[in-house]
Formats: sequence, structure tokens, C-alpha cells
Amino acid sequence: MKTRLAELMTKRGLERKKVADDLEIERRTLDNYINENTLMNSDIIKRMAEYFNVSTDYLLGVDELSNEFLNEKIDTICNELKELVYHLNRRS
Repeated sequence: MKTRLAELMTKRGLERKKVADDLEIERRTLDNYINENTLMNSDIIKRMAEYFNVSTDYLLGVDELSNEFLNEKIDTICNELKELVYHLNRRS
């Protein structure tokens, strides 16, 4: 979990204080979660997953793909399809 939390915060450029404030938890509590000194209960896991827009499985390290990654891939595919349809329509 430490890797995923730290990775998500770094990727988004979020400071620990901001995340703690946003989640309405103490900064040291967040530090303990990140350093795996304290286990998160199901409520905080769900809140963190919603906050970072990832699945609980991703946050827990069960799923390797984040929602953000999947959304980016879907957007790319949609854009490619739009371009393909545009070119096909121009040929008609």
C-alpha cells in the first residue's frame, strides 16, 4: 500500500498535508498509512480510492491498472475511432 499511496500522491503533485486535510484525517495518521505502520480500515480505503479515483483493488495492490490509466486508454481509442470514421466518411 505504501508504494501505491506514495505513487499516487507524487504523480498528482499532492502534499501529505493537503491529502490529510482533504480526507479529514491527521497528517501523522496519513504518514502511518503510507509507511505501513497502521493498517487502514475499510472506510478509509474506500475514501482514499474515491479521492484518488482508483479502485480499492488498485489501492491495495491487487489490480495493476488504475482507473486513470484505463480512462486515458479509452480516450485514446475513442479519438482514434473518431479519426478513422472521419476519414472513411471523406472517402464516401
